[in-house]
Amino acid sequence: MQKRKTRVIYNCDADNMFIYDYPMTVDNVNRYVDEVVGKDITTFFMCCNYGMDMNFRGKTTQLIGDRLTAEQVEALKDPAVNKPASFQRGILNLRHLIQQGHDPLGLVISRAREKGCETFVTFRLNEVHCVDEEPDSVLLSKFWLEHSEWRIGKVGDPLPDLHKTILGLVHPIVASWLPAGLDFAVPQVRDFVLAQLTEVCERYPLDGLDLDFQRFPIYFRFGQETSNLPIMTEFVRSIRSMTNRVGGRRGRPLLLSARIMETPEQNLGLGLDPVSWVREGLVDFVTVSHYLRNTHPLPIGDFRRLLPSDAPIYGSIEFEREPERYREIARQLWKDGADGIMLFNFFCSREGGSDPMFWLLDEIGQRGRMIDDSST
Repeated sequence: MQKRKTRVIYNCDADNMFIYDYPMTVDNVNRYVDEVVGKDITTFFMCCNYGMDMNFRGKTTQLIGDRLTAEQVEALKDPAVNKPASFQRGILNLRHLIQQGHDPLGLVISRAREKGCETFVTFRLNEVHCVDEEPDSVLLSKFWLEHSEWRIGKVGDPLPDLHKTILGLVHPIVASWLPAGLDFAVPQVRDFVLAQLTEVCERYPLDGLDLDFQRFPIYFRFGQETSNLPIMTEFVRSIRSMTNRVGGRRGRPLLLSARIMETPEQNLGLGLDPVSWVREGLVDFVTVSHYLRNTHPLPIGDFRRLLPSDAPIYGSIEFEREPERYREIARQLWKDGADGIMLFNFFCSREGGSDPMFWLLDEIGQRGRMIDDSST
């Protein structure tokens, strides 16, 4: 049996590097990568979804802010608006880097690879940030705005109990966004997303592509999830075919992973069948995740019993404010047999003015040390 690979994954969202220094330089970008990858991090995930649009300008994708007029972009430069940790600063910095001849996402990927990290782009398949602000929010895409008929429902529609359980105690506004997601039963939606994924994989020298199904967890009309299980599996199959094709042209594998719900039942209830995806070889590994809260231990063992013995299973740790909470959760994941750990939103303390606890990255990725510490 092939030994399962141990990974410590740092999941970086699309904007947190771009919302502080202004105007940004390549050195600024490199510094934000370097503070992470010099630790025990083996794998760097960089998200490309800045809302529904991207943090790069492509052929099938829009750069966030490209729907704005020249006057609206100029208004973002007002010091009263262009503040640290604001999306306005992020938009301006992305545009500035592009005007200087750089590809913002490409800079991050290149630096992480240069520093020896396995590097993935992570893609949020059904972004719904700020859909309640239609049509004004800069986080909304032209595609979503023009195709209301392809949405699952509308903002504020009642959620089934399953979705409430997955979301947990998130802000009610966030819960209200979910029903306005796109319906993946619609072929045009799947085609659009596949075109975006294809461009990302062809454009950048990636080691892998991660499909983030957890943020946000909605894909089909309520009550139609089970009947659409084959459709989503066929969609994942088409993505795998694409990554195989791109990897074949490059002469090295392009891995495919999935960030999924915390239990097998929750995934099936949403119309997702990651157990079958792994058994069929459509994805190389899965990361089991809560939705933004570490409310209880993840049931790694439940997935271990269902998946092939050589399939890696990783557990996600969502943002915590205290170092001991990170240690506690990491110990439990290692003890429960996780093959590695993902850190999600680890950088969030910076938005409140405190540097992230990067020194912890040299602790929680050490399986033997963490388990030994728990027994003393």
